[in-house]
Amino acid sequence: MNSSRNKSTFGYMNKVLFIDLSTKRFKTERLGDDTSRLFFGGRGLGVSFLCSHFFELEKQGRYKNAFLEVDPLSPDNVIVVSTSPTTGTRMPTSGRVHMNYKSPLTGALGSTNAGGRWGVDFKKTGHDVLVISGKAQHPVYLAVTNSGVDFYNADHLTGLNSIEIREEIKKKLNQKIQVLTIGPAGRNLSMFAAVLTDKGKALGRGGSGAVFGSKNLFAVAVNPESGINIKVANEGALTIKNKEGAAFYAKMKLDLGKFTKKEKMYGVLSSMGSLGLLGMVNNFDQLIHNNMRDTCHKQSDIDKIDGEALRNHAKRAKTGETRIEVKKGSCFNCPIICKRHTRLIDENGNLIEKGEGPEFESVTLMGANLSIYDLTIITRANYLANQYGLDTISLGGTIASFFDLYNVIKVKKGNLLPKEQLFISDTEDFVIKHGEPDFGKADMLLPIVHLVGTATGIGKYLAEGSYRFCERYGHTELSMSIKKMELPAYDPRTTFTQALCYEMNNRGGCHLEGGYTAPQAYCAGYAEWPGNRTEGTPLVAKNATLKNVTLDVIGACVYGSLSLGLDEYASLINAVTGDKYDSGSLKKLAERTITLERMFNLLCGLDHSDDWLPARFYNQAIQVRGKPVVCNRDEFKKMHVQYYKSVGWDETGIPTKQTLEKLELLSMFPKLGLAVQKKSDVPLLKN
Repeated sequence: MNSSRNKSTFGYMNKVLFIDLSTKRFKTERLGDDTSRLFFGGRGLGVSFLCSHFFELEKQGRYKNAFLEVDPLSPDNVIVVSTSPTTGTRMPTSGRVHMNYKSPLTGALGSTNAGGRWGVDFKKTGHDVLVISGKAQHPVYLAVTNSGVDFYNADHLTGLNSIEIREEIKKKLNQKIQVLTIGPAGRNLSMFAAVLTDKGKALGRGGSGAVFGSKNLFAVAVNPESGINIKVANEGALTIKNKEGAAFYAKMKLDLGKFTKKEKMYGVLSSMGSLGLLGMVNNFDQLIHNNMRDTCHKQSDIDKIDGEALRNHAKRAKTGETRIEVKKGSCFNCPIICKRHTRLIDENGNLIEKGEGPEFESVTLMGANLSIYDLTIITRANYLANQYGLDTISLGGTIASFFDLYNVIKVKKGNLLPKEQLFISDTEDFVIKHGEPDFGKADMLLPIVHLVGTATGIGKYLAEGSYRFCERYGHTELSMSIKKMELPAYDPRTTFTQALCYEMNNRGGCHLEGGYTAPQAYCAGYAEWPGNRTEGTPLVAKNATLKNVTLDVIGACVYGSLSLGLDEYASLINAVTGDKYDSGSLKKLAERTITLERMFNLLCGLDHSDDWLPARFYNQAIQVRGKPVVCNRDEFKKMHVQYYKSVGWDETGIPTKQTLEKLELLSMFPKLGLAVQKKSDVPLLKN
């Protein structure tokens, strides 16, 4: 990562901060020009430093294949936190921060990001990237400043949840500082524990919190000096009042977009937050139900948990009922204002609890997918998940697999297999105390979240995620996951483009990092694509993937992209950096990023046989607009090959040497060439 040219300082702080928890030492290095040129920022920088770390372990002679051999919960795993040149600037939604690691949930790429303010303040400490390695001898938290890093003993924080840890650190250091924290779930090494910023914005997917916990790292606070500014090339172009500037044009498009326009213009996100999506998703028969067995919901039930229900909850609450008061919120420099801060108020007007959310995915996975339509219960479960530090998507998906599994085994009655008998034994105490697990039992939700958060009782096994939970009892087919990561709120049978994006996503079952296409059917009449179409779908999926990867690389929110295209983002980036990006060059950054991520996964032992939906989606049809719909395995196999080839990979999903050379990855990571040769010997598996 040596410099080979003079790089503009615009947007970059030009420093990488390395922290070794084992020795309590830190150092800074200059951000190499080649690294910034090839990977730009965010997710791109993150995966490049992630790969560099594992190659360095091999260079030291400690591993033959560090990618495969390093336990995600060992000191040799690494946490990479990366910003973008646009982070902290006037580009809309420029407050996001990215995190990479080897995932304990999937055993491969760990990749997640969140909004808020932490990334902005970290960057203002004078750094672009943070790399944390090793393991502290006792619990610690870190405070990063412009002068360096302070290590603090965290023994006294052991009994606190993530929100309480944050408040204690702010009380000790500075009320204005920003803090990344984990909760009890991270300390208990839950496979889907999250890292939280603010009071509920989660770097959630893939077990980032468990990696923190495995290192005895409780929190990272950032405390920048006042008056630090991020230099940009063209401040005028980023001024909204400048009618010739990129920011003005971006604002105009955001103000016109169906999802992003102002509340007085009936903008979905501004008026109802992310939960405003729920009603539309249900209208298109996409909203998952009962561990994704179908998408059938009564409209009267949906009316209890949709965006309007949250928005008007306090107004509609009857005498004697708990009500939810809602206040709008936003991330750094975000005009969309999709966040919701909520307060639970009892019948006497007293505050019960308060926090962030619940968001759309949380309500769907812990509500609709469990046949739970009580918004108060879901909100409390969301608060608990934030306090324990749990990814709500994986949490809800794992609970759904628990209910599904209980019903499957219950139907069998006698003649249980040994693993099924083990399930009866493991759930005995839960059943005695709470009754038989099943969909629709709202009173079970909070006790289960407690069990998962504390890793006690059946929660000990649920905390490992749905795949390992179901594997323990011989029924992995009931885990609605890809690469062992639980799927989100959109049923893949209703939109084959989103289904393909799920499968090809490098971090596992996810609608964001692999391409967000599900809303295309109701996105104001543009970018529409028939849900059951296969011809041309791989190209649509590829373009969606490259768009979403670009957003993660440049540090922009996916909601803004429902109104802004890559050309608009390129104009904003050029105003920041002084460079001459366009949609094509941004897509090349994205291609380089997903290809390097793919190589990371291949080196970790994954291959094309991991790029498949659970069997349920190929075998069990659902009703969509009155017609049966199912994914066709043969058609999907064809789409897989077409997708692979469209991004320069061979028919088994291995990036070709020519692709690596074109993307300049062989020059930076020469060992990728050897990895390609080795993986090319793997035969094409039949699925």
